[in-house]
Amino acid sequence: PHFLYNALATIRALCTKDPQLARTAIDHFSSYLRANLDSLKEPGCIPFARELDHVRNYLYIEQLRFGEFLKVEYDLETEDFVCPPLMLQTLVENAVKHGLSGLEQGGIVRMTTREHIDCYEVKVSDNGAGFDIRQVLADGKSHTGISNTRQRVETMCRGTLQISSMVGKGTTMTIRIPKGR
Repeated sequence: PHFLYNALATIRALCTKDPQLARTAIDHFSSYLRANLDSLKEPGCIPFARELDHVRNYLYIEQLRFGEFLKVEYDLETEDFVCPPLMLQTLVENAVKHGLSGLEQGGIVRMTTREHIDCYEVKVSDNGAGFDIRQVLADGKSHTGISNTRQRVETMCRGTLQISSMVGKGTTMTIRIPKGR
């Protein structure tokens, strides 16, 4: 919900300052919302390229909001595989929200894909706050977004989600989706 409110506030501010940019932002925001609603109807995996388009719409709005404090890098060797809907979006949103948003100097979110002999690998990393994984596992919170993503990757693709993080250095989330599923 916070993203929705923040996106609308960002667009509202653009309406008087730069109406053309506001119109473009509305286009990205409506595409983002449409993809979220469409994902509720998806019974299975979707093309990764479609998920990537969804994330790009999300990041467009976030970059309007954060400006130069949010940089995004893509290193995409392949987009020719399938994944659960909202898989990448959840990881990127966590990187922005928990990794970078509280940092005074901002940071970088990097998305990487690789094709290996036996699997496709997707990494989302940030150079943000990082955290102690042992503390997070024992904090009593549900961490619903990551838990749901992990479960969907395992159930829908027989894949895995691994998280590595260091306080003050950032976080990397790696998904591996086996080929021939």
